[in-house]
Amino acid sequence: MRRDLGKLITNKRIFSKNETVVVALSGGVDSMVLLDILNTLDLNLNLIISHVNHNKREESIEEYNHIKNYAIKLGIPFEGSSMKKNEKVNFHDDARNQRYGFFKAVAQKYKASKIVVAHHLDDQVETTLMRLTRGTSFSGYGGIPEIRKDRNISIVRPLMEVTKEEILDYAKENNVIYYEDSSNSEDAYTRNRYRHNIIPLLKKENPNLNEKIMQFKDYIESADIVLTRLKDEYIKNNCFYNNINLKTFNELDKIIKIKVLKHLVNIATNNSVEVSYKQYTLMIDICQTNNANKSLSIGKEYNFIKEYEYIFIEKKTKLVKQNIEINGFGEYFVNDNDSFVFSENKLSQYNSFYFELWYNEEVFPLYLRNRLNGDKMILKVGTKKVKDILIDKKIPLSKRDKLFLIANKESVLWIPKIKKSFQNNKGNKKIYVYEVK
Repeated sequence: MRRDLGKLITNKRIFSKNETVVVALSGGVDSMVLLDILNTLDLNLNLIISHVNHNKREESIEEYNHIKNYAIKLGIPFEGSSMKKNEKVNFHDDARNQRYGFFKAVAQKYKASKIVVAHHLDDQVETTLMRLTRGTSFSGYGGIPEIRKDRNISIVRPLMEVTKEEILDYAKENNVIYYEDSSNSEDAYTRNRYRHNIIPLLKKENPNLNEKIMQFKDYIESADIVLTRLKDEYIKNNCFYNNINLKTFNELDKIIKIKVLKHLVNIATNNSVEVSYKQYTLMIDICQTNNANKSLSIGKEYNFIKEYEYIFIEKKTKLVKQNIEINGFGEYFVNDNDSFVFSENKLSQYNSFYFELWYNEEVFPLYLRNRLNGDKMILKVGTKKVKDILIDKKIPLSKRDKLFLIANKESVLWIPKIKKSFQNNKGNKKIYVYEVK
């Protein structure tokens, strides 16, 4: 007995009456059937047809025009876009990004909160098997979600429990016109090889493959709910300004560690970087080493960093070292907000962080700069390398080269908030140096 696909979607209670919905329409049988079902539901939905021409096939322009005319015939608003090719990136990834970017723009234009996509059960089986083969995150093994929130918009897939056979039967019975993508028959694409060769072989072994894949998906989704709850509880109690406490992190089970690290990566990179299981394992190994400071490159723009008691993700920046020569009293800026004041008088308004330098006749030039290799500071008991002072004070490696210090030609005089050089107070003059933030 064939299922009533319209009733199936209605019973899901995904849509509200009179709701405005963007339908992602490719022109293939899946999306054309979905459009037909939505257009005949007893919900009076305000549908917006959204179509992207990928410029991959000769027929694509003709199909674009047919879909546009079909929308006009139905009296449904049409929004179309032609994809711009970028030879420097992966076509499928770029196509997906451009496609969903356009759908979101259409949704915003019409103030719609849902974008409806025609993925179905066969797509789910293919995706799950492909991810099992190539690897993905734990939640990724759960396959394609029926509803995925993307800020204020939901990506909705109402046909996820419907097979391709049911969709083809619906198209035949209801005279749904659709366009066949000739590339679907080519085994050059990974998904097509799974569809044409691997899945038929697995179904010979077990005709209930679809059912077993859905069972696997349910197990993963259920487990992921628990893991996400544990991750959220940990983040709430141990994450401060996107820094994670190293001691408590090392006490977690490995799968929770990966969930926590994934959370850090997504927050720091705005979900723009995909990290492999191997990289997560390397991060965990770094956390368990005795090295106080350690980093790992993730993607082109970010680093995972372990510094003493904390771990975090930081965007890579090229440090331009400064060396400002000070030849007189006054205020010297190191950036738009921070400066140092050199004065012959003690200033009451700057009393937090300052340094007193005794001298006789000559004190200038002084230098306001970042640290250099071999820097030393004179202390009461001799001299000490600035590098060793920073290590003793547990100053994180990522911050050491960004520090500003005051020096003369021979040695470092002051590292603000960290260390002052020894002053014998034998000079008859004094200069006051203030850090202003």
